[in-house]
Amino acid sequence: MAIITPKLSQLRLSPLNQRRVKPSAIESMADDIDAHGLLQNLVAYEEDGLFYVFAGGRRYRGLKELAKRKRIKNSDTFAVELRTKEEAIELSLAENFQREDMHPADSIRAFAALRDTGMDAEEIAARFGQAVSFVYKMLRLSALAPSLIDLIAKDQLSLEAARALTLTDDHEQQIKVCKAANGHAHTIRRMLTTEKVDTTSGAFIFVSREAYEAKGGTITVDLFSQGAEGFADQPELVQELAEEKLDAIADEYRAIGWHEVRAQLDRPYDLYMKGSMYPATREPSEAEAERLAAIDAEIEAIAEAEGEDSDRIDPLSDERDAINEGLRAFNAEQVAVGGVALWISHDGSLGKSFYRAKAEPKPKASSDGPTPLYSNSLFADLSRIKTQIVQEAVAADPMLALDIMLDSLAGQLLHGAHSYQMAIEVQAKTVATDVPDELMATSDVRPVEETMATRFASIPAEGRFEAIRSMGTEDKMALLAGLVAMTVDGTVFSGGSPGMRHHQFEQIARASGVDIAARWSAPIGLFDKMRRAAMIDLLREECGAPSAENCATIKKKADLAVNVSERLPANWLPAPMKIGAFDQPERNPEDVDPDMYGDDIEAMDEDEMADDEMA
Repeated sequence: MAIITPKLSQLRLSPLNQRRVKPSAIESMADDIDAHGLLQNLVAYEEDGLFYVFAGGRRYRGLKELAKRKRIKNSDTFAVELRTKEEAIELSLAENFQREDMHPADSIRAFAALRDTGMDAEEIAARFGQAVSFVYKMLRLSALAPSLIDLIAKDQLSLEAARALTLTDDHEQQIKVCKAANGHAHTIRRMLTTEKVDTTSGAFIFVSREAYEAKGGTITVDLFSQGAEGFADQPELVQELAEEKLDAIADEYRAIGWHEVRAQLDRPYDLYMKGSMYPATREPSEAEAERLAAIDAEIEAIAEAEGEDSDRIDPLSDERDAINEGLRAFNAEQVAVGGVALWISHDGSLGKSFYRAKAEPKPKASSDGPTPLYSNSLFADLSRIKTQIVQEAVAADPMLALDIMLDSLAGQLLHGAHSYQMAIEVQAKTVATDVPDELMATSDVRPVEETMATRFASIPAEGRFEAIRSMGTEDKMALLAGLVAMTVDGTVFSGGSPGMRHHQFEQIARASGVDIAARWSAPIGLFDKMRRAAMIDLLREECGAPSAENCATIKKKADLAVNVSERLPANWLPAPMKIGAFDQPERNPEDVDPDMYGDDIEAMDEDEMADDEMA
């Protein structure tokens, strides 16, 4: 074995090399040799005055690439370890079997060390022939807690899990989450993104990255992604921008004169209950009719001369379709009675639906009238909270429960009232009162069905009648009160209107003597769900114009919510939650037009539809 220094022109690639698949990244190898020199000798055997390289094929190809770039000459010499031809096959196989890629942990530390010398990602990438994106990701990984990099080195933490941990820069949180998730990448990713918005989500795409960042929003890049996708760190800003954009589009439809315009982030759940409305078709004008006739004649002539697959036909067909599409539009009559629903689709596009609005008179939404303080969905949630509290009071008053049940039966059987007009329906149906947790953060009210399930867990499914017969009067009355309470319903469905059922509910609430403010107070989560303009209007209404004008200068919606919460008087309640909010003049049910009952009818139709589907 000897070290010699032949010229590059004397070197050849040995046919005995056991790595037959052409290696990749020759250009990056050339870059590395150009920057650092040939750090390891080539290994070759001599034959007929030439030296055949059988170990170091990538380095040899890198040298040839540098010669092609005129960075070195074919007359330059390089160190070569000389072996016999008999050794070539064995040594080539041994080298390829023994070769081991650099451990990721070592790469992470090495790139970090280069960065610490003052080199940026672009410089490191150029020096080592790596993609800038790869270097950037390795530098991101170097920001992990040192103990986590140690786990990578011991193969106790996968690179996938390590990438997920880079979604936070907090070392303590990284270690805590890694331990809690047991090193599972997707669990880590889910735990670290619960309070962020995915940049591939519909709301973020609808807002646009440019608009979000223009307002100071920041993004944490996801190392799982192939591009610049990641997570928006300010979800409240995404929501605020989305609502502003939706409101602006809604205002355009209101300016046209549509009877009802609804704009919300999610597709309204009750659209299926509304009759769809389609554009009317008008007759073409004289000019349009002439152009359509000319297009048809031209298409026919081209088809005869060149065939129906001629490229000249497509533009004419597109023009004809555009003219015909222009003949379809909603007329003034449709706009006057129609509604428009706007929402954000999952792909970030604007969802739209046109429907016939309710027949009952409704004030047109305009800039002249007051804007509702609470969105349809928030109004519905507040009425559900109120229902929970009244249900709780009814469950504690068996005699009131008995009166309620008798009133419902007498109203239906003696006075011909409909069940959907009553505050309770004598059916085996539990009223759902689920609301987001953040709206119940300041209350210890529990759903009555949970309390009932606990107290009467001993009642068996088999032999239930005998068990109830054997119960004491006090237990029976408690059971009656709880079961009746579970059917009391004061919910105003999203987008609906209070009706006679809600009037009945107010009578029950008043009779129960419940103090709503003693069982629930407005949490910050309520104001987070309100729009900025609504919060300012609320302050003006409750605290006066100076307070409203002072808070109107607060830029962040979250900060505004805190200020509104602190300024409102003690025991303040949103209007929908006040006792008597849905009171109506007393009427004889036989003389009342069912169309007056807003979402009472909608709820009945929905229930009947569900019953039909089950049947």
